[in-house]
Amino acid sequence: MQVPSETLLSSLQETVRTVLETMFFSTAEPVECCHGNPSIAARLAFRGDPSGELVVTVSHDLAQALAAGFLGVDFEEVTAEAERNIVCELANMICGAVLSHLHPDAVVALDSPHCAEPDFPAGGAHQCFAAPEGMLAVTMSIR
Repeated sequence: MQVPSETLLSSLQETVRTVLETMFFSTAEPVECCHGNPSIAARLAFRGDPSGELVVTVSHDLAQALAAGFLGVDFEEVTAEAERNIVCELANMICGAVLSHLHPDAVVALDSPHCAEPDFPAGGAHQCFAAPEGMLAVTMSIR
C-alpha cells in the first residue's frame, strides 16, 4: 500500500486545513519550514496495513489558541496540560483523517498519541503551516 509522497503531502495539507477550520476555528496555510520556536510535539504510531507514524509540532501560542477554540474558553483559562492534550488530539484527528482518505478500506490501529520531543521521522511527508496564532509542522511516514 505504498502511497506516492506527493499524494501523502497533498492529503496532509488538505487535512490540516480542514481539521483546523472545522474543529478549532482556525486557519493555516502551507509555508516554507522554519523550526526552532519553542513548541509542543505529539507522536502517534499506527499499525496494520499500512503502518507508520505521525508527528505534529505546534508553537505554544498556537496550542493555546487551538485549546481555547476547541474547549470554548478564554485564552487565560487554558492550562499547559490542556495545550498538550489538544496537540495530542490534533495528531489523532489528522492521522485518522489522512488514513481514511488514502486507505479507506484499511484496518489500522492507532496508538494513543503522546507528547514527544519535536523531531521528525525520516522518509515521510513533511509540511509546515502558518496560522494567525503561530506555527504548526506535520510529518507523516507510511510503511
